[in-house]
Amino acid sequence: MKNYLHSHYSLIICSLFIALSVLPSCKKDSEWLDWRAQNEAWMTMNGQKEGVITTPTGLQYRVIREGIDSTKPDSLKTVVVNYTGSLINGNQFDSATEAHLGVSTVVKGFAEGLHKMRESGHYILYVPHNLGYKDEEKQSIGNKGHIPPYSTLIFDVTLVDVYY
Repeated sequence: MKNYLHSHYSLIICSLFIALSVLPSCKKDSEWLDWRAQNEAWMTMNGQKEGVITTPTGLQYRVIREGIDSTKPDSLKTVVVNYTGSLINGNQFDSATEAHLGVSTVVKGFAEGLHKMRESGHYILYVPHNLGYKDEEKQSIGNKGHIPPYSTLIFDVTLVDVYY
């Protein structure tokens, strides 16, 4: 009988511990789901704005300046770009001047936008979470800002140069 009570109490204590450790993550998930809904609604409204083009993948972009008639960068290229990255709430998470980036090393939506650009082109890219960091929480490179899960990423990009 003593062993039965001991194992019964152990089971109850383990169950309580699991429940208490799961509750905070459930609250966090629901907060992120609200953020996800806000981002998806924002993308829907943004896609209806004049001048915003939506690709079949869901990437949205606006051409500010088309750029010179040159080869568009493919995934094997390295590009030199000036950019700022921000969230739909205006929080800037990153920026760089003359950053050398491998097209294949950036998030899918940024790479897709770069594929459309020509040298000296200036675009604003609106990257939905499924082409960005998805459900992952990120600290941006250089710790310039925090990127919550399900975030739309807005990149103001000027393509300076393309090379191998």
